[in-house]
Amino acid sequence: MQSDSAISVSPSLDDVAPTSPVNLHLLAGVWVASCPTCGYQLTSARTQERCERRAAGRRCPVCYQEP
Repeated sequence: MQSDSAISVSPSLDDVAPTSPVNLHLLAGVWVASCPTCGYQLTSARTQERCERRAAGRRCPVCYQEP
């Protein structure tokens, strides 16, 4: 099913919860957690569990800038 619009519409930043799951990547033996919206690196750690714990509750400074 195709949409009528040729441009894909991403959700607004207001629709993304600040506690949304982060993207996890294993790069050269180090786990990296990044923002699911913009890709900003939030934290890194040697184990996946530690990386998830460090990223939990962090808000992306790019997506959630204070006015």
